[in-house]
Amino acid sequence: MRKTVSLFLVAICAVLVASCSFSLGGADAVTTSELEKQIASLYTADDPEAEITAECDGELKAEVDATQECHLEVGEESADVRVVVTKIEDDVVDFESTPFVPADRVAETIKNSLSSQGYEVETVECADELPGELDATATATCTATPADGSGTIEATVTSVEGLMVNFDFEVVS
Repeated sequence: MRKTVSLFLVAICAVLVASCSFSLGGADAVTTSELEKQIASLYTADDPEAEITAECDGELKAEVDATQECHLEVGEESADVRVVVTKIEDDVVDFESTPFVPADRVAETIKNSLSSQGYEVETVECADELPGELDATATATCTATPADGSGTIEATVTSVEGLMVNFDFEVVS
């Protein structure tokens, strides 16, 4: 069985990897509140009434390859992005933002899809997140526990459009 699902249903206008720069003014990190403001401003919802807000796990250190995760709310929908510092020059921090789907959301989406097709599934657990990238690493392996045994499911990213990450999943054993 192969099934395609769209995790984020609101259309978002944004480049696949959104880039931003921020002037630190001598600090050694981008504060959480400034990072949230910058991330929210990177994306534009198709619905002009939809408000975009970001909540980040903490500040972003002013070090190349430093990362931070942020959760976005776009109207009534949500998405997650990973922010990575790409360059620091003088007091300017350049960073990129890439969407990803946390493992628990991959599992929830698969379970809901299977249930809507009439399959009795007690649990679905995924070991990996799905990165919002189209390459060989954009897969997650999940274990489903139906009423009469268990099975392995592989989820693979099929497309990424702004914050919308689409993926197929297939029962592989």
